[in-house]
Amino acid sequence: MRILVLLRGMLAALVIGLLSGSVVAASVDAEAAIKAKFKTSLPQLKIVGIEETMAPGIYAVALKSGEELMTSADGSFIFSGDLLAVQARGIVNISEKKRGVKRAKALSALNDDDLVVYQAEGEEKGQVLAFTDTSCGYCQKFHKEIPALNKLGITVKYVAWPRYGLQSPAGKVIADVWCAKDRAKAMTMAKTRRSVGETLAACDLSSIIQDQIALGRLMGVKGTPALFGVDGRQLGGYRKASDLAKEFGI
Repeated sequence: MRILVLLRGMLAALVIGLLSGSVVAASVDAEAAIKAKFKTSLPQLKIVGIEETMAPGIYAVALKSGEELMTSADGSFIFSGDLLAVQARGIVNISEKKRGVKRAKALSALNDDDLVVYQAEGEEKGQVLAFTDTSCGYCQKFHKEIPALNKLGITVKYVAWPRYGLQSPAGKVIADVWCAKDRAKAMTMAKTRRSVGETLAACDLSSIIQDQIALGRLMGVKGTPALFGVDGRQLGGYRKASDLAKEFGI
């Protein structure tokens, strides 16, 4: 959203400034041309990566803010939004597939010892990673679906994501859950607005929780629950067990 506001505010200047510049010849390196154009006309936007997309002449520009823009090869035209490919079998969201790969890599760094895990019963057919806040109504509602998900062969792993930060009341409850002797039981107690019970002495896992909050922001989490597959697929927010199971072919 920040980038959209910035672009709206500078639209008139960009149209005049960008289009008045000379067209970069096809032989000029696109990455250098894009960086030069952004440095001159959009110095507020810090580029961390540029990749050529499958669309001829269109490049994806990754910004330090975590957002991504599309641009022409000379940087004279920019737009925000997803890149869609029209294929014989329908529309394919190229941008979402790319985000999925990045999310999968980020999620793979998570350690089960740092999460609250509800293991599938019998053969595991899928895993759901859920960024959660114990005070969130839909998180509490989703928690009731876990027994059914486990019976269907789906493991649920909770990642800490108190919406108002670790110092908020919900953040302090999350910290108690992570320090509980039985995290799974403590989470159930917290999701039903009861005391989480006994916690481990001198336990401080705030750095782990802060890392998980940062990971959620990096992945674009805006609210809870935020559900993801280990393959990086974004599975949405609250969903019933029977509906979510379809994502895993169950």
